[in-house]
Amino acid sequence: MKVIISSFAFGLVVFTSSTTQATPIRLKSDVNLYNSFREFLLVQFGTTPTSNQRQQEAFNRDSNNYQGWLYYQQQQRQQAEYNRQQNELARLERIRQARESALNSIPELESKKDYLALGQAWRTLEEWDRSLNAANKAIAAYPNVVGGYTLRASLRARLNDVTGAITDYNQAIAIKPYYYGYYQLRGELKKSLDQNGAIQDFRTAMKVLRVDNRYNLIRDSELKILAKELQSLGATE
Repeated sequence: MKVIISSFAFGLVVFTSSTTQATPIRLKSDVNLYNSFREFLLVQFGTTPTSNQRQQEAFNRDSNNYQGWLYYQQQQRQQAEYNRQQNELARLERIRQARESALNSIPELESKKDYLALGQAWRTLEEWDRSLNAANKAIAAYPNVVGGYTLRASLRARLNDVTGAITDYNQAIAIKPYYYGYYQLRGELKKSLDQNGAIQDFRTAMKVLRVDNRYNLIRDSELKILAKELQSLGATE
């Protein structure tokens, strides 16, 4: 009986080694060898319920995980879109309230001849010509007050009068030379006309500002100009 079992086991091992994609079988007893080989054949021919069940469970698990990930991504996108819409509604409401407040304040500002505040109110209402006229009157009445120049500079920039806006920031800097914002704004305007001058303004702004959370924003503006210069040099060489 032992001889028959051993011969059968030897035959199984030989058959196993000659089958494609077979794996080496090393077991302690002939009974375990027979059972393992039987399972091996069933797996190879795809007829074992245990193997199919495991594969199906693994597939279902991976599929469910993937579906869950897709659902999570969809929920995140929907939440982001909802937040964007809410922020936009809030922004429009702030604009509406600001315009309503500006419109209501105009009669009193005109009666007081508060030209600076009047110009700001007209700017909020996007009445550019009226705002510019008020800014001119504010500068004529108070030539040493920086607010009139910065208001007119913003209006001129809005109306694509870059040279005029730069001139107004020059006046603002002459009155208040230790405020970094005027250098930064003038530098932004100079980028299309005088890149070296823009870089100089950004560097001056950083010197005036020293260490602040807004330092990196100004530094980025300078680096963007330098990067464009390097690209142009690389393209011409």
